[in-house]
Amino acid sequence: MPRGLWKRGKDDDPARASAVREDAAELLRRARDWELSPTRWSVLDEILDSISAAETAGDLKQLAEATGDLRLLDPLRLTPLGPPPPDAPVKTQAPERTRERLNVLVHRLSSGKTGGKR
Repeated sequence: MPRGLWKRGKDDDPARASAVREDAAELLRRARDWELSPTRWSVLDEILDSISAAETAGDLKQLAEATGDLRLLDPLRLTPLGPPPPDAPVKTQAPERTRERLNVLVHRLSSGKTGGKR
């Protein structure tokens, strides 16, 4: 879902709320398989804080914005040509703590049972 889609329609539209939540959940599912540098995993953890707070508050605007920020970290967005430079940071799978947070948020967003207004 493109950034800013939360603006369309009424704030209490259940279909729109569901679409924003499912978009976030789908991106979080994909993020479990990403390989990022340690710095990028730290950025992702900050975004997870924003997504969690938005989900808890039922704030669709904040959820859509945080999902957009997460989308910018997707390593498939840009693929560099050629081999990485020798001093490039090593990319790794998600740290265990981050993987757990991703799983919890996917569950919360998919279930629709927690958070604020639905």
